[in-house]
Amino acid sequence: MSNQTFIAPPWLKKGDKIGVVSMASILDKPRLFSGKKLMEDKFKLEVVLGKNVLLKHHNFAGTDEQRLQDFQEMLNNSEIKTIIAGRGGYGSTRIIDAVDWTSFKTNPKWIVGFSDITAVHQKIQSMGYQSIHGPMVVTLTKDQKSTKSLHEALLGKILNYKETIHKLNRMGTGEGPIIGGNLCLLAHNIGSKADIPFDGKILFLEDISEYLYNIDRMMVQLKRAGKLNNLAGLVVGQFSDAKENSTKFGKSAFGIIKEHTEGYGYPITFNFPIGHDTKNRAIRCGENMLLTVANDMVTLVSK
Repeated sequence: MSNQTFIAPPWLKKGDKIGVVSMASILDKPRLFSGKKLMEDKFKLEVVLGKNVLLKHHNFAGTDEQRLQDFQEMLNNSEIKTIIAGRGGYGSTRIIDAVDWTSFKTNPKWIVGFSDITAVHQKIQSMGYQSIHGPMVVTLTKDQKSTKSLHEALLGKILNYKETIHKLNRMGTGEGPIIGGNLCLLAHNIGSKADIPFDGKILFLEDISEYLYNIDRMMVQLKRAGKLNNLAGLVVGQFSDAKENSTKFGKSAFGIIKEHTEGYGYPITFNFPIGHDTKNRAIRCGENMLLTVANDMVTLVSK
């Protein structure tokens, strides 16, 4: 078990202000406003949109400078209690090292998102704080249970997930701070200013639209960097729309991950509802959790 602890920002309350930014790709306006309405009606929060959130610059939601400006202003605004990403896509790594975290360290707040936002989570964990990997504004209406899990995560409730078993699971129990996210972003984070140790932690992984050989290459990178050696546990989420080359790779995404984790003793569960599919349960990255992989059920519980 890791002896590292991560600071949890204050829990949200009814009527708090939540800021919406887009640190990466262009936002879909109808889905943005559907998610905004849900947060107002069901979460009872006051939603504040970044002034640049609907801009377009090629694939990006505005230039690097415009996306950074929105995020920085939300970080610096003490009235904003949480910042949620509009969507992922690509672009967070282009701006993350230019962020001034001075106000955040004085007045920490929850940062929410997944996929490309993994780069932001890793930066926040490198500073010793928790953040939330979970639904973003444009995905809030996809799955009621996942949306509820995000609301409960923001309110500080115990997260208690009970899931079905998978034939590739490795049984056992593990406890430690949970970290992770998108495999591609985790692999690319190695060697950066935001790189963090994985030892003693429960790692969770997910990805979308990657070629199987590239999933293999990224797992090899984690392994070569020693990131898989001393985990407390591994939670394998969804690897949606994995692609084949004209010559088949010979293993599924889960099969690839199983191969690269052979020989380690920690518990592993596959097909956990985290990722780009409809089900995407919220995880407070940095929170101490207990993973139990049994022959009839998998549980992941806040400690």
